[in-house]
Amino acid sequence: MIITALQQKSNNVLVCFDDGEFITLDYRTVTDNGLRKNDLIDEMKIEFLISASEFQKAKDSAFRFLGRRHHSTSELRTKLIKKKYPKDIIEKILIDLTDKKLLDDEQFAEAFVEERSVKKKIGINKLKAELFKKGINRNIIEKTLLRVDHELSYDQALELAKRKIDSIKRKETDKRKIKAKLYSSLSARGFESELIIKVLNEILEDIE
Repeated sequence: MIITALQQKSNNVLVCFDDGEFITLDYRTVTDNGLRKNDLIDEMKIEFLISASEFQKAKDSAFRFLGRRHHSTSELRTKLIKKKYPKDIIEKILIDLTDKKLLDDEQFAEAFVEERSVKKKIGINKLKAELFKKGINRNIIEKTLLRVDHELSYDQALELAKRKIDSIKRKETDKRKIKAKLYSSLSARGFESELIIKVLNEILEDIE
């Protein structure tokens, strides 16, 4: 087929052929391949150009997502799939970004745990569940959670319990119910049972 016209529209170029057909390509694909009016190209070349254009657009989307915040590999894959990019192109992009250290699940997990455990006071159980939901590998999760400061987790749970107990005691006088509600509150934030029990024992006098 012979190219009869190249019409640029924003970041895309409409490539028209002499048989009345046309394709839309990213402008960088057009310039990188030196496409010009009256060029003769076959079906194999057209398939290559379409794939190259899709790769460029998908990569742009990936960079936009990464520019907003860190993503796990699984998260980024899901978002690109929702954009309806071909799966083979998505996997190629994920490999490319990983090779360039722009996508790193270990670094993502470390930053995520730092943010959620230190700043949001979230316990290990919830951190583990959230990391699984983000698609992080089990081995990476276990390795990352080993670095959690257990003394800090205890202090956080104790602080949260002391804050929570006053509001509970306004509504409850039964000490067993107070303990149960405190336990439920700390458990919902992901703190482990053993740690919660230690916290409850610490503030036992406040509950009596």
